[in-house]
Amino acid sequence: GCRSSAASDVYKRQVKGLMRMTAPPPGFEPPLVLRNPRWLQQFEVFTRMLGVPAGGQADPTRIVAIASPLMFGYMFGDVGHGTVLLIIGAAFSRRYPALRLLIAGGAASIVFGFLFGSVFALENVIEPIWLHPMEQPLSIFAVPLLGGAILLLVGMFLDAIQAWWQHAWRNWWETGAGLVLCYVGLLGAVIDLRMLYVSLLGGAWFVVGHGLLATEGRIGAAGAGLVELLESMLQLFVNTVSFVRVGAFALAHGGLSLAVVGVADVATSLPVQVLILVIGNVIIIALEGLVAAIQTTRLVLFEFFARFMTAQGRPFIPLAPASAALSGTKEKSS
Repeated sequence: GCRSSAASDVYKRQVKGLMRMTAPPPGFEPPLVLRNPRWLQQFEVFTRMLGVPAGGQADPTRIVAIASPLMFGYMFGDVGHGTVLLIIGAAFSRRYPALRLLIAGGAASIVFGFLFGSVFALENVIEPIWLHPMEQPLSIFAVPLLGGAILLLVGMFLDAIQAWWQHAWRNWWETGAGLVLCYVGLLGAVIDLRMLYVSLLGGAWFVVGHGLLATEGRIGAAGAGLVELLESMLQLFVNTVSFVRVGAFALAHGGLSLAVVGVADVATSLPVQVLILVIGNVIIIALEGLVAAIQTTRLVLFEFFARFMTAQGRPFIPLAPASAALSGTKEKSS
């Protein structure tokens, strides 16, 4: 009675179609759409390089929108170079949407250019707010190392949130929490060696948790947990050290700038000096800009995303309208 009355009501209203939403079948992964503000959508390219997060997984776009420009700008810190990249991104982003990333990257380069006191490879134009990279290399290495550790902890935090969403909180609490505690303890040991006790507590937590989760053979499961702990901590160590490359390429950028300025100083003619500086800056922008972009992408994909993202979701691909599909068929047949 209800179904027939609904059908008649649809008929009276002259509705051309009726869509009925049903629950997806068991084991079927529904397609997903990343929902971010327009100004953040450019950073979805990093996520889509691996795929699409599945249901119950975090979308890291907002975090990437902060981390990737900071890493790029740190490696490519120069007020002049950043300005050129920002202008290129603003001028050609409509035609080439991928170049929108240059706007944020160029802005970050300008900020770090002021911090490093570099303008078109010249370090005598403005005073650095912080330091000249080539004068204090240890500080240049230390900052990205700390920033990388924080980014990895953020990834581990996202892993904990996903466990909550996926109703696997107990598994994370008995194992993942111990891994986080062990990692934090090792980081703290750099300042205070007593933090090693915290790291040992986290390791024991991880191993015992594996034993508690096992339904049988708990001693063997704890032994397997110990092996997994050693492997995971080794991976975390490698992931953390990988961020040192951000400082290394910042020094490389500074060294290349000094080389260009040094070659220009050798010339006795002012026009020749200007020509050398122009050509050198073009080479730096093209070469170092590409290198910084590649390294930023690598660190995001293989260091940060590895902590929490599996990208097993299905992207939503809208169907073409029937009229468009028919016109396309007619064009092929003709």
